[in-house]
Amino acid sequence: TFYGDDFTGSSAVMEVLSFAGVPTMLFMDTPEPDILSQYPDLQAIGVAGLARSKDPAWMKANLPPVFEALKTLGAPVTHYKVCSTFDSAPEVGSIGVATELGAAIFGGDWIPLVVGAPAIRRYQAFGQLFAGAGQVVYRLDRHPVMSRHPVTPMNEADLGRHLSLQTDLPVGIVDLASMKAAGSDRAVAQCLSEGATILAIDVVDDCTLAEAGRLVWRGGEDTVFAVGSQGVEYALVAHWRASGMK
Repeated sequence: TFYGDDFTGSSAVMEVLSFAGVPTMLFMDTPEPDILSQYPDLQAIGVAGLARSKDPAWMKANLPPVFEALKTLGAPVTHYKVCSTFDSAPEVGSIGVATELGAAIFGGDWIPLVVGAPAIRRYQAFGQLFAGAGQVVYRLDRHPVMSRHPVTPMNEADLGRHLSLQTDLPVGIVDLASMKAAGSDRAVAQCLSEGATILAIDVVDDCTLAEAGRLVWRGGEDTVFAVGSQGVEYALVAHWRASGMK
């Protein structure tokens, strides 16, 4: 299941899943059980929201009921979908506030944050976010568009630093070196031992994408609450395919 902080982002998630053969439906509001019962073959359900343009007070009033409703569906993963350029601010579209609200409802030891998505030229390396524009890949704080965004200009490419202005939840990095050297589980354990709650997972290529998907797709009875771009779905699909699940 997923909640998108705007319609465009929500449809991007639906696109990734649908093209991978996962029956997906996007709703404009939280669907009631009698509506869902009409579509028994769905494997993914999303809600297109407005949080990207809203303040923390709106989020605190409106996101918990949606999260609670999604939790009742019992999906292995519930994804809070944000823009792939992570543009947000403490008072507008706060990803930190949304993450806190989700964490309070879904629980769990840690929250995976996956923003990198090579298919759309988004890359995270050592916690820094990069995005393509034209023929060039820019660090986000030097991106010719996002660094000048009229509402939420991105003047910080370090996602941990950026989030620290929006939440007190500690952020750790599952870094590129660990991801490439089969050390991601150790990196997760190290981050948790240091008190991190949100773990930003580096993704730069197909290998790290599939490994990120493995970290998100943990199995078990509890729903994993994840935050990120459509990179979450790209990662899950890559893992499913690598493990013969899709």
